[in-house]
Amino acid sequence: MLWDPSYKPRLRPVEAFRIQDADRATIGLRDRSGLSDVVLSMSAPALHLLSLMDGEHTCDEIRSEFRAAFGQSVAMETLRTMLDHLERARFLEGPAFESYFQALLSEYRAKGVRKMSLAAPPGISDASGDLFRQMLPSDGQAPPVPVDRVRGLVAPHLDYPRGEPCYASAYGAIRRRPRPDRVVILGTNHFGRSTGVVATANDFETPLGRTPCDREFLTRLETRCGDLRRYELDHAREHSIELQVVWLQFLFGAETLKIAPFLCPDPCGPTGTIPSDGRGVDLREFATVLGDLIAEDPTDTLLIAGADLSHIGASFGDERTIDDAFLDEVRIRDRRALDHLELGDPDGFVRRIAEHDNSTRICSAGCIFALATALPGARATVLRYHQVVDHETQTCVTCAAAVYA
Repeated sequence: MLWDPSYKPRLRPVEAFRIQDADRATIGLRDRSGLSDVVLSMSAPALHLLSLMDGEHTCDEIRSEFRAAFGQSVAMETLRTMLDHLERARFLEGPAFESYFQALLSEYRAKGVRKMSLAAPPGISDASGDLFRQMLPSDGQAPPVPVDRVRGLVAPHLDYPRGEPCYASAYGAIRRRPRPDRVVILGTNHFGRSTGVVATANDFETPLGRTPCDREFLTRLETRCGDLRRYELDHAREHSIELQVVWLQFLFGAETLKIAPFLCPDPCGPTGTIPSDGRGVDLREFATVLGDLIAEDPTDTLLIAGADLSHIGASFGDERTIDDAFLDEVRIRDRRALDHLELGDPDGFVRRIAEHDNSTRICSAGCIFALATALPGARATVLRYHQVVDHETQTCVTCAAAVYA
């Protein structure tokens, strides 16, 4: 591409990290979405140039601001070379990247199946499901609600060993439930492009088998609220749904039910449930339409939110040491938000998180909000709350298990 001085380059969302080599520290740049597997090494001045590639600054303005910051000029030809390099790395928004993305999307859709993105842990590598059998509570333990009345479930999307207490409580609550005909699984969009709700029509395949997507239900949903698959490729690397699918396959059989998978955005930002980039379906509208369809349909439908809560510690940018006082503060905040679910107040749940600018980085407010909004008449019961603490790395992730009946 010929980069004109008036062109306004826009860098795609990328992640910067420190690289330490023998001589000096540099900054690495990578695409968290996985759409590009290139890792670039940048100096601090080069990183400043990239920070100005926001779609608002022209090439001439970028050069001018760089000169003001560093007292030296960047030749237009040097900037062109950098832009060429960024475009080849798939780091720039524009026609070249869109063409590349559409090719990947077409390839994903043509397969018709989404294979598990995570390595299967020991115990689910075959149909035995020993890992889950060991997790579940004993048969004699009474479920928190009548098994035939469970309509919704909140379970973690942590890896199984770390999330075991809440996985056991959540899926133990439905182990005796009659097999649902359809399961709507609401996940978290950690790395994808969309800032709205995203569906996929692909089946899900795990070591326990292949579970079909309920495409007819998805079509009915899209007829009412609009296209949900513009960024369907967001599902390819997302783990929050597939971790629920394996549990469902273990409990009910891989091919005996249908699923409808959706990734939900964060509603705690300044635009609320409306997509922050203005593209896509509003989360509240989606959840309301979803609830209407389920209420109108005699098909036995179970809703699941694959949801983690707070993320704190050094790995997530906190300077504070993880100690008992910090963990207690996070527990109190998390539980106050969860209280709103038991009160039947999904908007209050979001407000409670947003009032502190989501400072503990709850990642799954969107899918929990959507589940609660889609089941307005159901009663929520929080079964368990769990904090996974690693003092060595100074990190903690929290999660909960809840049922709606």
